[in-house]
Amino acid sequence: MSGKGFDEDSVSRELELIAKGHKISSWKSPLGEIFHLDLPHTVYPPKEDTNLLAKRLVKLGSGNGKKCLEIGTGSGILSLLCRRQGWQVEACDINPIAVASAREMFSQNYADDIQVFEGGPGPREDGGVTQWAKQKNYDLIFWNLPYLNVDYDAELLGPLEDAALIQTEGKDLFRLVVKKIHEHQLLSNTGIGLFLVGESKSNEQLANIAAKSGFACRVVDTETFDDGEEIKIVAVWRPFVNAEKIHQTTVASTSTELLSTNWPIGSSLSSDYQTDGHGRRGRRWDNSGEVLACSWKIGNSFDIPPNILQLICGVIVKQCLQQHNQSADRIEIIQKWPNDILLKQDGKVRKVCGVLIESITKGDVTETVIGIGINLSESESMPVYKIPAGFAKSLNKDLNRTTLQSEIDCRLAGLFDQHPSIPKANLASYHKLANKSVTDGFTASSKLFYRNYEVSFDSVNSDGFVIVYDQNNQQIICDEGESLKWKF
Repeated sequence: MSGKGFDEDSVSRELELIAKGHKISSWKSPLGEIFHLDLPHTVYPPKEDTNLLAKRLVKLGSGNGKKCLEIGTGSGILSLLCRRQGWQVEACDINPIAVASAREMFSQNYADDIQVFEGGPGPREDGGVTQWAKQKNYDLIFWNLPYLNVDYDAELLGPLEDAALIQTEGKDLFRLVVKKIHEHQLLSNTGIGLFLVGESKSNEQLANIAAKSGFACRVVDTETFDDGEEIKIVAVWRPFVNAEKIHQTTVASTSTELLSTNWPIGSSLSSDYQTDGHGRRGRRWDNSGEVLACSWKIGNSFDIPPNILQLICGVIVKQCLQQHNQSADRIEIIQKWPNDILLKQDGKVRKVCGVLIESITKGDVTETVIGIGINLSESESMPVYKIPAGFAKSLNKDLNRTTLQSEIDCRLAGLFDQHPSIPKANLASYHKLANKSVTDGFTASSKLFYRNYEVSFDSVNSDGFVIVYDQNNQQIICDEGESLKWKF
C-alpha cells in the first residue's frame, strides 16, 4: 500500500476503522446537485480539493461519449459527475474498499455502466497497466493526487485513506503517471490530463516533468487554504497537435522561411544548416558543429510587447538548459538582455544560444515567429565574436538536438498552444519570471558600460527596455542591447 508506515499495527487500525461502520458525507456539485454519500471510514470523502477539480471538469462541457479515466476514484463522485456530463467513464483505485464503495454508489445512481478496477500507478503494482487502464487513447484522464508532504497523523484516518492525502514516500507520483501515460499511449492526441497537485513542486518543475514525456503543461486553477497551503490543477496534453513540424537539411533562415508560410500556430521549422541565419538587426549567426536551429510560429495577438515575449522565450530556453546542467564543474546559465543565453565557468563567459522574435503583417493579421539557435557541439571553424561561442554539450555530453527541440516545443506549447479545453496561459506570471531572470543576468556581471561610460543596472521596464543610472545618478533608458557592454 502507499501509505507511510503501513505495517501490522496499521493493518489492525484499518480493520478497527472498517468495523466502526460508515460515515455520511454530503457534497454539492458545481451544478447544484446534492449527493449524500454513505462511505466506509477508509474511503476519502469529497473535500475542497474535490470541489476544485469538479469545477474544472464541469468547464470541459459535454463529453459526448468520449472516453474518460479517473485514477484514485475514492468515493467515485467525480466519475459519476463526468458520467452525467456525457463521458464514457472508467475508474480505478488502489483501495479495494473504495472500489467496492464506488461500485455501490454508481449502482444506486443508475450508473452501473461505470467500470471500476482495483489498482493504479504507484511504486508497488501487483499487475500491469492494463489492470487499471483497460484501453488506450482516453480523451480525458484525471487524478486528485496525494499532495501532503508531511506525516498526517489524524485519528480518524486509516492508512488506506492516508494514501489519498500523503505523497508516497520517496516517489513522485506526478512524474510516474505522466511517464506511464506516455509509455502506454493512454492519452489520445487531442486528449488532456488533469492532475490536482500540492505546492511541493514549482510550475517550472511540473513543466519539466511533462516535457520529458512529450507533454505540454499549464496550471489552470489554484486555491489557497487559510493556513497558506496551495493546491493547483495542472493540465497536460500533446503540444501543437494541429501544427506542421518540418525539418530541412539546409535552409536560408528558419524564421524567414516560416514567416512566408501559412502554417498554423505552433508549426516549427528546423534545419541542420542555415545559409543565412541571423540574429538581431540581421547580424550573422554561424553554425556550430552540431546545432539546434529551429523557429516556431507562436501566434498573432498578444497583450505584451514583442521585447517581453522575447525575454519570456529566453526564460523557457534557460529553464530547459538548466534541467540538463549535469556538469562536474559548476556552469552558471545566464540570460543576457535582450536575447542571449550565456554559460559562465571559471570566470569565462560564452554564448550558447540566441533567441529572436520576428513578425510580419499579412493584411490585418500580424504573425509572430520565435527563432532559437543553440550551439550543441564545437566546430573548428566556429568564428570568435566579442563573446566566444559556448556549447550545450558542456552541460551534458548526452544532450542532443532531438531532445532539446522536443522539450522546447512542449514548453512553448505550455505558453502559446490554443487547446479548446484549456484556458490561456498567464503570461503575466512569466513576465515576472523573465524580469527576475534578466535581473539575475545583470547582477552576474562585474561591470556594465553604456557608450563606454560605467553605469549601474536598475530594472527592466514594462516595454522590455533596460533602465540604468550613470555616475551622476541620471536615468538612461536603453532600447538596444548594442548600447550596453558587459564585463564579467
